[in-house]
Amino acid sequence: MLKVERLSASYRSIAALKGVTVRVPIGKVVSIIGTNGAGKSTLLKCISGLIEEKTGRILYKGQDISNFPAHRIVALGISQVPEGRQVFGDLTVQDNINLGAYLSFRRRDRAEVRKRTREIYTMFGILEKRSKQIAGTLSGGEQQMLAIARALMGDPELLMMDEPSMGLAPLIVKDIFNVIKTLNSSGTTILLVEQNARAALHIAHHACVLETGKIVLDGPAAELLENPRVKKAYLGA
Repeated sequence: MLKVERLSASYRSIAALKGVTVRVPIGKVVSIIGTNGAGKSTLLKCISGLIEEKTGRILYKGQDISNFPAHRIVALGISQVPEGRQVFGDLTVQDNINLGAYLSFRRRDRAEVRKRTREIYTMFGILEKRSKQIAGTLSGGEQQMLAIARALMGDPELLMMDEPSMGLAPLIVKDIFNVIKTLNSSGTTILLVEQNARAALHIAHHACVLETGKIVLDGPAAELLENPRVKKAYLGA
């Protein structure tokens, strides 16, 4: 579904990505693990069209989207759940969800918006209860669910998630990863960036280790779980 080929990107004079190649097969969960500053978020932003200064190729369903603007990439079926959730804190839960459906609103397809909203509220019952609540007053876990719900309103085929467990209590992290499993089992392809390497590898079909802008390990997630280098650096073993 997605092929990233020899992707490089820089912030001013600092190289954030150095010839990164990643494959995301349709229907799979691919996890990118690595420490802070490894380039994980930069990779997702490049794919989403949020970073223009880059070299290499990004192919989605065989189409080169390397230079597409962000709104066009969303229209193709790629949505991103950003790091730190980044909900609109002064707006209600329902307003945040509606913003995720801006393409449907542009088409004046309100029936599609209502349909997607019903599906979202079935998946996240707590958000329906909080629909009129100001998003900034939600708990961290509820805000993460809202960020996922907002991304799903675009009905993506590929969902990219940037550190969805960040700052959450262990029980909430478990809930979030259960949501990821449910989404994948329903057919959504997922590219997951995570510092929680153990959880990310357990949920993924395939995984890559990103260090200082380079992919240093790449293979089936089950194999990386048993890799001595991964155990020592990321699993505390």
